[in-house]
Amino acid sequence: MKTSIFTMLILAFVSTSASSNPGKHNYEKLCLSCHLTSKTKDTKAIAPPIFAVKTHVKTAYPDREDFIQTIVDWVEDPDADASLMPGAIRKFGLMPKLPYAPSEVRKVAEFIYDTDFNSPNWYKKHYKAKHPTVQ
Repeated sequence: MKTSIFTMLILAFVSTSASSNPGKHNYEKLCLSCHLTSKTKDTKAIAPPIFAVKTHVKTAYPDREDFIQTIVDWVEDPDADASLMPGAIRKFGLMPKLPYAPSEVRKVAEFIYDTDFNSPNWYKKHYKAKHPTVQ
């Protein structure tokens, strides 16, 4: 019950302008149920949070179009051998192949690239510890 209430609150918070942004709308519809923007002790993460996904992909592919295409390709055909987040695969398992249209995923990837997600204070320290050679 608490998880349902939390999910509804997150959706209400994130949905404020979804109708004016198709990428945000698609993210909420297709991705948010697994890739939460934050969690509490009452929620169980089943995939890495979106701010972590963005950090890893943008570090490897800082160019906007490369970032977007990487997300589109990943959603179309997740591949553990090509993963930028092997720790997430160990923790959550490989993301399943999803039947989403590449044009819809592209809108999501554009939204992710263009959005500043608030990451919790612990995340920067965690990321540096796991990736000491990354600036």
